[in-house]
Amino acid sequence: MRRFLVLVAVSTFLVAGCGSEPSESPLRPVANVSELMSMILDPAADAVWDSSGTIITAEGRHEWEPETEEEWAVVANGAMTIMEGANLLMIGDRARDQEGWMQLSQDMSDAAMLVHEAVAARDAELVFELGETLYRSCDRCHNLYWVGDEDRGRVRADDPEQQ
Repeated sequence: MRRFLVLVAVSTFLVAGCGSEPSESPLRPVANVSELMSMILDPAADAVWDSSGTIITAEGRHEWEPETEEEWAVVANGAMTIMEGANLLMIGDRARDQEGWMQLSQDMSDAAMLVHEAVAARDAELVFELGETLYRSCDRCHNLYWVGDEDRGRVRADDPEQQ
């Protein structure tokens, strides 16, 4: 009988705990959007965009693409950083709104996922092509949310009339 009462007491405690209010999130954003862009996302995007290309000059044609495991790893890390960086853009006060900002951040993550898959397949031509997809996802967001540049930005966090 005593075991039964202990079991009932423990069960009641566990069930009561399940119905309580969720605790405050342990996430503590540190960087602002500008810092995320300049210190995390832009260098990661450059790692993707600079990984392959062609330059044609009077001296001839120069092409490059990842060849070694180390070079492929740089591109894979760039793509993964962009995917996770998109999540960081959606956390807390960084999100400018819950519609366009969230969708555009997800679009950037999706574009980076495609790059990551192309890296896994060691398809340098596809990485190059998907660089444009990634660029367009960035540009669509910048066209709306370029914070701190009045000539470009249409939605500004410091302008209550546009929020």
